[in-house]
Amino acid sequence: MQPFKVSIFGAGKVGAALAGALAGRPGFAVEVIDCSEDAIDRLRGLDLPVGVRSYGYRDELPSLLAGCDAVVAAVPEAARPEIAAAAVQAGAHYLDFSPARERMREILAPLAQRRAVMMGCGVSPGVIDNVATGLLETLAPVSDLTIRVGAIPRFPTNRLGYGHIWNVGSLIDEYTLPSAALRDGQAVNLAPLEEYEQIRIDGVTYEGFVTSGGLEDLSLLAEAGPRNITFKTLRYPGHLDYMRFLLDDLGLRNRRDMLRTLLMNGLPEIADDVLVLAVTAKGMRDGNSCEKTVVHRFQPEGEDGPFNALSSVAAGYAASLLSRLRAGEIAKAGFVAHHRLKASELLSGEFLGPLLKA
Repeated sequence: MQPFKVSIFGAGKVGAALAGALAGRPGFAVEVIDCSEDAIDRLRGLDLPVGVRSYGYRDELPSLLAGCDAVVAAVPEAARPEIAAAAVQAGAHYLDFSPARERMREILAPLAQRRAVMMGCGVSPGVIDNVATGLLETLAPVSDLTIRVGAIPRFPTNRLGYGHIWNVGSLIDEYTLPSAALRDGQAVNLAPLEEYEQIRIDGVTYEGFVTSGGLEDLSLLAEAGPRNITFKTLRYPGHLDYMRFLLDDLGLRNRRDMLRTLLMNGLPEIADDVLVLAVTAKGMRDGNSCEKTVVHRFQPEGEDGPFNALSSVAAGYAASLLSRLRAGEIAKAGFVAHHRLKASELLSGEFLGPLLKA
């Protein structure tokens, strides 16, 4: 049987972590493609058994994909359209990690007629949607759904209780842009940093507050019938007050470049992080009011691994989908509703199971 050839565009944290997850797996042949020689050099330094190629011009993309079975766009959102267009030309399955926006659906619609198209295949969107969907199935009808995601240091040391875990620009977007939500069945936008709460999980106290970017496609969960859906970020207590000081008291909300420089220079790199997913649903069971919370906590495998929890889980989820696609367990054509796959099976699988902590 011919190996399933996966071409990953992007040698950053998630692209490299996905290459690491698939490298050496029976039945897979992996190649990583990037236009940055620095990123390529860092990937080579990991000594993974994968192919590595660089490119300089967009018109090279279709030829780079000749003969590949699946294209993965592990790139910033602005770069997705050109990768998607190349995948359409190559006639390969397609997967990315960003929300399924309408423009991308238009580009990929011709490909979806003959190949699988999977968008939003990371953490949020991604595995959090499977966790939420699984919880919704246990309660009917559901009135309220609160989704919380926290990628945080395992051992906080500074007043923010935070550090460099993912892209700083995306973090600023998360804290300053409106958050998609559902209120009384209607789609609305909520102001970020509002609806503060404290939640205690396994003896650790976290604070939760509204942020953007986690629920771009409300239809994925709205089909189950909740009247209210809210997305929140989890941080250690005190984080929100300090961020409000920076954004509002110092006026950095409107001075994005200065805020980015401050965070880039002031926060430490975090090698030892954890990813916490906590989803709460309120509804009815046997005619009685019921509330249920599901919590999952992830840590990287090994103390000194090259990939943090956030990158490892995003890569593990994508690897799970590609493995199922190769095995014929996912439809080989169409826009794949991967959020409907059973969370319990994904979380106990070979890619995510080792990352899940009790």
